[in-house]
Amino acid sequence: MSMLSLKNVTGGPDHNLILNNISLDFGPGLTGLIGPNGAGKTTLLKTMMGLILPDAGTVSLGNKPLNTLSLRQRAQQIAYLPQNGPVHWAMRVHDLVRLGRFSSTATQEEDEKAVQDAMQACAIEEFAARTINTLSGGERSRVLLARALAAQTPILLVDEPTNALDPAQQHRIMGILQTRAKAGVCVICAIHDLPLAARYGDRLVFLDNGGVKEDGPPGAVLTAASFHKTYGLAFDKRGYLKDEPTPI
Repeated sequence: MSMLSLKNVTGGPDHNLILNNISLDFGPGLTGLIGPNGAGKTTLLKTMMGLILPDAGTVSLGNKPLNTLSLRQRAQQIAYLPQNGPVHWAMRVHDLVRLGRFSSTATQEEDEKAVQDAMQACAIEEFAARTINTLSGGERSRVLLARALAAQTPILLVDEPTNALDPAQQHRIMGILQTRAKAGVCVICAIHDLPLAARYGDRLVFLDNGGVKEDGPPGAVLTAASFHKTYGLAFDKRGYLKDEPTPI
């Protein structure tokens, strides 16, 4: 079942050619977007969100072109967690998470339950009355993820959610995303940590120079010749570097 699809998408911010003729279909599950810096991962996420309009090609939600939907309709279908998401005000954590419900048409009680469920999933209930600027980097990341989860959208786009987090926090975040994916959500996650991508991803899409070089199960993508050629390194199917022979 295709929940989000791109057909022959080309373009980038300010009409710069970052993405080149990309066609992809996404359904339920956790897809990792991997590739070197500048490969187009963030541009692809923003294009799928509608923040960047493609110069050519189409992005569709189900059978509806994205550009025919209002901003509110898009927000009801897609939640987006940007990389190092900024927070410009010292808001209380509860109030910040509740912003995820801005496009909701549910009752106040249903909105509050969604907020509480998201905070519980991210283990941040104890921070509810604190302001975001008093939290550590890892705690803040969980709050911003909770805001995205509170929207309860069928599609969740996340950009480098584990960046600069300690290993325990990284696994906590990826575990949350995996749980949502198993519940039927389409989760698309840009990530550089290959072992994390291999462990939690159902599918990996390898981008390089704005194009899709590999698309499939983690083990197949991480051991593909094109993947090794791009990085100049050999990885096993778990995303770990293969042992190199000791020079004599």
